[in-house]
Amino acid sequence: MIRVPAGTFLMGTPGADATNPATRAESQALVVRIPRAFAIGRREVTRAEYRAFVEDTQHEVRGACRTWNEQLGRFADDRTRTWENPGRPREARDDHPAACVSWDDARAYAQWLARRTGKPYRLPAEAEWEYAARAGSTTLRP
Repeated sequence: MIRVPAGTFLMGTPGADATNPATRAESQALVVRIPRAFAIGRREVTRAEYRAFVEDTQHEVRGACRTWNEQLGRFADDRTRTWENPGRPREARDDHPAACVSWDDARAYAQWLARRTGKPYRLPAEAEWEYAARAGSTTLRP
């Protein structure tokens, strides 16, 4: 975990193409204030770490993954993809980040981690995550 100080940042990207479905959401940038410092993981949760949670709790993971669908030109649920078979990369390794994990499943992982360590864990808010990921940058992608 690393400590992220309180501060203000521009969420979104000024000048992003509002007509492109892939960047439309980023085109309406706004100033966001993060009022308190918070801690966030230095890196993503790995597939091995997520597997330990699933095996320890027998947590039943939902079987759909929201992926970019070229034919539709938007994100759509793909029932053939799960955290065990995310599709990218073709051969996912245990040290790769866990992907295709729903908000509910990620929340359950954080609660399990809190019980296991005796320390408070929670998911970051969308603004907290972007603030940390941007680390002061203003590019299209953090």
